[in-house]
Amino acid sequence: CEQCCEAEGSVQCMSCTGVHAWCGPCTVKAHRNLPFHKVQRWNGTHYQPTSLMELGFLWHIGHGGDPCPRNWSD
Repeated sequence: CEQCCEAEGSVQCMSCTGVHAWCGPCTVKAHRNLPFHKVQRWNGTHYQPTSLMELGFLWHIGHGGDPCPRNWSD
């Protein structure tokens, strides 16, 4: 992974400029504000389409993209 240098860079983004190879968590971090980008994951023989959601992306609406600071379970 070009971001963390700790995991295999098995994910690429077809929407980003340039050639990138990220692990799943770093792909999600890099796309925090780019939820509609098209990503692909290497399956051992070829890249196949996946989604940011399948990689763990959770889109927070409001609060600058961060989770709501209010704990609604109280």
